[in-house]
Amino acid sequence: MLPQNLTKLNTLLTKDLNKILQQEQDNENRVNMYGVGEYWVAFQRSAYLLECITHKKEDRIVLHLDNYPFPVVMHNIHYNKVNDMCRSHIATKKTLEFLQLTTTPINEQSYIKWFRKVLKDTE
Repeated sequence: MLPQNLTKLNTLLTKDLNKILQQEQDNENRVNMYGVGEYWVAFQRSAYLLECITHKKEDRIVLHLDNYPFPVVMHNIHYNKVNDMCRSHIATKKTLEFLQLTTTPINEQSYIKWFRKVLKDTE
């Protein structure tokens, strides 16, 4: 990511992390993405769903944040690739800074297995 994108990501995490993570706790079938310059980022369950759609494992990052006691998984995708996803998934909300797509509901066991593997892979 470019420095200006990292600045936008840092601002998002500083201002909205608790709200984002609270929203992700009950997320079953929505990919919630936040615009940070040239990229959209998704966290936790949305990151899992985004990876299921894109099949790109290399675009995930595990964040260890000072103000949050647990690791947070983030998945990012370049702005241009989102247009393709909008053709095959319903965009339920879309602004310049937020995009929500609806997709197949999460299989809870698959999500837990994925999350643990992501954390293990970054040790």
